[in-house]
Amino acid sequence: MKRKKVLLTVTGITSDFGETDDAMRLVTMGTLTGEKDSWKLRYEENQSDTKEKRRVTMTMDGGVVTMARDGSWGTNMVFRQGRRFETSYTTPFGSFGMGIFPTQVNYKVEDSGDGEIALRYQLDIQGQFTSVNDLKISFSPNNRA
Repeated sequence: MKRKKVLLTVTGITSDFGETDDAMRLVTMGTLTGEKDSWKLRYEENQSDTKEKRRVTMTMDGGVVTMARDGSWGTNMVFRQGRRFETSYTTPFGSFGMGIFPTQVNYKVEDSGDGEIALRYQLDIQGQFTSVNDLKISFSPNNRA
């Protein structure tokens, strides 16, 4: 199994009712492990309001991408194109139902450690449409690490 330190850029854009929010962008270091068609990308992000560090694990296998975030308000999501995924989302204000419907699930990982994940999905909270989200994660080996 391969293990590489990677430099990654996470870009997220949210659109709701014809309005597009500014892009969220994170550049950080992470670790890529795996081989052939099964990969895991791990990195840390800071929760903007609490400054809590959360570990994120993106798993890419068989055309499906899963995202697991740890921390006090952790969540798990499964992105399988054309298939709705439902979960409970916990916030400081309580828990509520959240659903995602992925309309695009693409990823590629080269043996060199270069790669990209591209997701587009509709998000609903308590069964009510909330937004369309685009998430792109690009990564490449960090030869200095």
